[in-house]
Amino acid sequence: MQKQEATIVGLIYIGAGSSWYQDTDEITVATECAKICKADWKHLFKFKRKQDFAVNLYDISKCNKGWFATNNGVFDEETSKLLPFIKTIYVVV
Repeated sequence: MQKQEATIVGLIYIGAGSSWYQDTDEITVATECAKICKADWKHLFKFKRKQDFAVNLYDISKCNKGWFATNNGVFDEETSKLLPFIKTIYVVV
């Protein structure tokens, strides 16, 4: 079975940085993004055992050559156009 190309990116802004994860399912993206954020930033922040995270989801389905993120959103790498914001999902990990 061939893995589908990612269509959604989840982004958590934290401090002066961020953590992200991309896939095709919103729940998977939000959950994995939160786990990555907790692992990536535990050396700088003290997280609760069951920490809640706000994961911002963006549609990357029309990106051909990748994407990049700033504090203003997620953009197409090739055209620098702002990609559509889907919604924010709150998850606890």
